[in-house]
Amino acid sequence: MRMIATTLALSVVIGVVAGCSSAPSAPPAVVTGGDSERGLAAIERYGCASCHSIPGVQRAESSFVGPPLTKYARRGYIAGVLENNETNLRLWIMDPKGVNPSTAMPDLDVSEIEARDITAYLYSLR
Repeated sequence: MRMIATTLALSVVIGVVAGCSSAPSAPPAVVTGGDSERGLAAIERYGCASCHSIPGVQRAESSFVGPPLTKYARRGYIAGVLENNETNLRLWIMDPKGVNPSTAMPDLDVSEIEARDITAYLYSLR
């Protein structure tokens, strides 16, 4: 009986830990008003590859300042603090210091339209 209770308790703990490490919710398949092709162009124009490794962006394979953005759509969190969803990603892209004042992510003065496009591109990375 004691072994069953211990096994059950361990199963509950494992389930809770596994739930914490998974994505809180899947990002949308299509970003409202965003265009992934324009997003890719904006990523290149803003020089995001100088800090991030980003699939589809030239010279972005050897950037190690920021985290790699490979399979971005599968991530659960943005900057470790925001749930990964369309609204939060746009907020982070437009005002990273407003979300986390100590972040190394620079404020690049990205417009809301460009942030939608960049969001569309990042969510295409599955």
